[in-house]
Amino acid sequence: MDQRMAVLEKYMKTLWLALEDRVKRVDERVSKLEHSAEGADIAAAPVSSRIDDLEREPDSLREDLTYMESQSMRNNLIFTGVPEVESESPDTTESILRKHLTDALKIAR
Repeated sequence: MDQRMAVLEKYMKTLWLALEDRVKRVDERVSKLEHSAEGADIAAAPVSSRIDDLEREPDSLREDLTYMESQSMRNNLIFTGVPEVESESPDTTESILRKHLTDALKIAR
């Protein structure tokens, strides 16, 4: 009976050592994975920041475009009641507008 207990005890010690070794290896792997995950988080921060910048950029560009369009149109004059031909040249349009200003609005030449 003592011999059986000794064999069983030896077997249990072997299992215990194998289990401790395996737990140690698993802990090392978990530690490496945690370190890798931390490194990935650190590396992802600039990428995330850049993505945020790129997501805001179209709004900024739209605002710039709207501003530039409004600046280019601020000196434009709009005339109503003047007949317009679709294929009319700019010179023809100018002469029609000059005539309209002279006739309808009584602006002297």
